[in-house]
Amino acid sequence: MSHKRTLNYNAIFGLTLTSLTLAGLTASPSYSQSAEDVSDTLDEDVIIVTAQRRAQALSDVPIAITAYDPQTLDTLAVKKTIDLVDTIPNLVGSNNTSLGGANSYFLRGQGQDESFPTFDPAVGTYVDEIFYTRQNGNNINLFDVERLEVLRGPQGTLFGKNTTGGAINVVLRKPGEKLGGFAEVSYGRFNEIVTRGSIDLPASENARFMASGFFVDNDGWLRNPVLDRDLNDRHSWGVRLAADIDISPDINWYAVIDTIDDQGTNITGRDVNLDTGANPADGDYGDVDLVSTSLLPNGLGAVFPGAVSKADYGSQTNSFNVSSNLGIDVGEGTINFIAGYRDVENDFLVNFPLPQFDAFFGRSPDDIFIIDNLGDYEQHSLELKYNADLLQDRLNLTAGLYYLKEDNNSDVASHFASANPSRDRIIDNTTRNQAAYVQGDLKLGDTLTVTGGLRYTDEKKVFEISDNRPVGNITDLTTANMVALGIPTEQREKVWTPRAAVTFEPNTNSMFYLSATRGFRSGGWNARVNNANALIPFSSEFVWSYEAGTRLNIGPAIDLYLTGFHLDVSNLQVNTSLGGGQFGIGNAGSMKNTGLEAEVFLRPTDALRVYGALGLQDARYEPDVLELAACQALPSNSSFGAFDANCNIATVKHAPSAQLTLGSSYRLDFDGVSITPRGSMRVVSDQVTTSLNRGPADSFALFNAGIDFGFMDDALTISAECANCGDKRYLVTTFGNQDTYFNRPGTWTIRLRYNFGGRKN
Repeated sequence: MSHKRTLNYNAIFGLTLTSLTLAGLTASPSYSQSAEDVSDTLDEDVIIVTAQRRAQALSDVPIAITAYDPQTLDTLAVKKTIDLVDTIPNLVGSNNTSLGGANSYFLRGQGQDESFPTFDPAVGTYVDEIFYTRQNGNNINLFDVERLEVLRGPQGTLFGKNTTGGAINVVLRKPGEKLGGFAEVSYGRFNEIVTRGSIDLPASENARFMASGFFVDNDGWLRNPVLDRDLNDRHSWGVRLAADIDISPDINWYAVIDTIDDQGTNITGRDVNLDTGANPADGDYGDVDLVSTSLLPNGLGAVFPGAVSKADYGSQTNSFNVSSNLGIDVGEGTINFIAGYRDVENDFLVNFPLPQFDAFFGRSPDDIFIIDNLGDYEQHSLELKYNADLLQDRLNLTAGLYYLKEDNNSDVASHFASANPSRDRIIDNTTRNQAAYVQGDLKLGDTLTVTGGLRYTDEKKVFEISDNRPVGNITDLTTANMVALGIPTEQREKVWTPRAAVTFEPNTNSMFYLSATRGFRSGGWNARVNNANALIPFSSEFVWSYEAGTRLNIGPAIDLYLTGFHLDVSNLQVNTSLGGGQFGIGNAGSMKNTGLEAEVFLRPTDALRVYGALGLQDARYEPDVLELAACQALPSNSSFGAFDANCNIATVKHAPSAQLTLGSSYRLDFDGVSITPRGSMRVVSDQVTTSLNRGPADSFALFNAGIDFGFMDDALTISAECANCGDKRYLVTTFGNQDTYFNRPGTWTIRLRYNFGGRKN
């Protein structure tokens, strides 16, 4: 796809030229505080966050937020964004079924099962303030980050659409002021080899550059005895270039270019010890062999003679990203021009085993249902953001204008026990999103602050589809047939998403807040169906979130954060299986969720750090009367996700009632040597993993552990660690009661890292 590369280089040139032109036209005296400047004025243990689109101490933010620095990420064994599901209160998820580079998150019961271009996520991902519109490629390697923030609850005012569940905000490390960097190599289970490195290259006091890269290769953990090979292997590499330039004392330009190639699948296997082919919902990997008998790795023709594949077996994601942030200090504030470009090509040929069709088709069930997909997802975004401290610092103001353009193209075929696809279609869908936002924190005296915010969004979506194998009638998947059937091909949404909060700070060590926030998730089209009359749209989802929380600093050694919340979701989007490899979304009335989240950070000594988190929730569907009547009119329910097969109200999926995380590290210093043992534990209660009350999963506990040996003032570190040390196996999702997907088995790793020059972490 050479034409896409041309677009990428044009994007680089355009962003660079725009930023430099703006820098030449605008200048003003003064200098406002960046995150680094704020950090310099606080204790070294204080974490700075940008949850309100400006730099603040974590303890001062009236939002339910978890923030990790690199040391905490190591303690909790968080290497990629998917690992967050084992640490954050009320967050669950997994790699999307079959796609190892795409994460499906559910936060406070809200999420998205599918990585499909007409379905939007409910938990947004941001990297350096640039929104990732698709789940494809959102499993980000976290090897050179400044911090990672997870914002729980809707973030519709400052972050915009598709954050009804929350937002994951990745802040990458900027180039350092001293020459230095790190080099790292590791070896682990499944013959996994990982190399990572980064180097800071300051050209002068005003120009700093950085180059980073990583490489991952492993054999995979799912055995295929028929083909004598392993599946679920991963082969990935990436390169990142960053520049941080002080064009003048008042103008800074930060730009990043990165490219990532990620090949990895998440194919399910079956228990060879069970005659039925079904998988038990829990257990240990050490007690069972999971195998796949798929012929698909040899190509579609190996399964259906004469069939020709669009994509190679597996899932390959190529992403190219450019971001530019031009900051200009203007009197009491800062103006930021933020531009982003992202191009993701995700091609995959994957299978979904359906053991229940064993006898009917008389062949290996692993290759009954197959998806063959070529996808290209492109986005441009522009933002003008203004931050200021006004009225003698009594008013903190954040305001901005935002524009997003998204163009998606998917050439996708579904094979259901046949060489001829059940449908073979090309989908083009576009989004144009324009928004304006403002939020202010006004101090009323020394202890009371009121917050008011509002965002206006005007979004238009357009859907087009063409059928690669038309049968010449009204069932063809074509835009013309949609129009003939009266199905709209455009959606327009104009939405106001406000926020209001009151914060009370009786002293410097405590803060209490109340807040109400609205968010929304865009609607879309059910494009994974077999007939034109089923290409119906679904509507946007809306949520009001009410929170009461406190941030307590109990002396220098204890930080305690508590949040109580109540969600009221309307027009809830729920996925469900329609049969025959078809998956759709319906608006299932409402959902209510009430819960409590607690986090504690303990530092009783300089050597010991302890982290604990608890998430409790009570989520329940409250479908409307019309949907109940429609469900009861069916012989058995297969289309309404908020009910079970008998039209009884179902349990909310991916919403366990309790989650507990504990982690700690202890540093021992000797003459020139440090030893730091670390470990963490995650306990999750029972849950349902898919719609219609299917896929019940038992409670489970995971354990991670490691030890670091530091030499030469920690310039050289040798580490040994294990993730999921007990080789625990638990259910993450299912399409039915038999075709199940599990978490990754336990791994162990030996790692060598060397920091040189000015690099400390």
